[in-house]
Amino acid sequence: MPDIAIFDLDYTLTRRGTWGRFVMRAVRFKPWYWLPLWGTAGLMQCRYLAGSVPRIRVKQAMMRWGMVGSCRIKMRRLAQEFADREIAKGLRPGAVAALQKHREAGDTIIIASAAVDLVVEPIARKLDIKYWVATEMAWEDGVLAPYFASKNCYGPEKLERVKALLEQNPELKQNHTQITMYSDSHSDIEILRFSDKGVAVCGDEKLIALAKSEGFEILYW
Repeated sequence: MPDIAIFDLDYTLTRRGTWGRFVMRAVRFKPWYWLPLWGTAGLMQCRYLAGSVPRIRVKQAMMRWGMVGSCRIKMRRLAQEFADREIAKGLRPGAVAALQKHREAGDTIIIASAAVDLVVEPIARKLDIKYWVATEMAWEDGVLAPYFASKNCYGPEKLERVKALLEQNPELKQNHTQITMYSDSHSDIEILRFSDKGVAVCGDEKLIALAKSEGFEILYW
C-alpha cells in the first residue's frame, strides 16, 4: 500500500522563505512602503521573540503595508507568477528528487505550511499536489482584509490542520500504510512526532538535536 508524504514548504521544499519575498514582490513598485513595512515587521518580530504577541502578528504587520485592500484577482495573478518562478528556480534539488520518489511509489503528497494559502495553493497546483494546508487569508468584497481567516498554520496548529484534513478525507488514512513528515524546523516537532517517520531536512540547530534524540532521519538537500 502507498504512504502519505507530508512536506513543509519554506526551506524544506524551497530554498528560501516565501512570505517575505512575496510581500516585497507585491510592493516592488511602491518604494514608499518599504521602510514602514520592514520597520513595523521588525518591531513585531522583536515583540514575538519577547513573547508579547503571537507569531501571526508579524504576518499581519507585513500584510498591512504590502497588500491590504488589494484586488483578489490581481493578488492571485501575482501569486501565480511567484509560484511559477519558485517552481522554476526556487526548489531544493533534493526536494524535487524526494517528490519524484514518492510519486513513483504511488504515495499521496501533502504540503503543510505556515505560509499563506494565496502562495501555497498555486505552488501545490503547479507541483500537481492535491492536498495542502496553510494559513488562510481573508477577503471582503473582492479585496484583501487586514486579518486572516484562520489561525496561523504553525506549530501545534499545523498538526491540527493535518488531522482535520485526514478526517475530512478518511480514504487517505485508510488506504495508506504510514505517514512521513519532512521539515527543516523544530517548530514542526508535534507533527514530526505524530508521523510514523520524521525526517529533518537541512534542519536548524534545535531540530537536529531533537532529531537525534527522537530518532528522526536527518537529510541535507
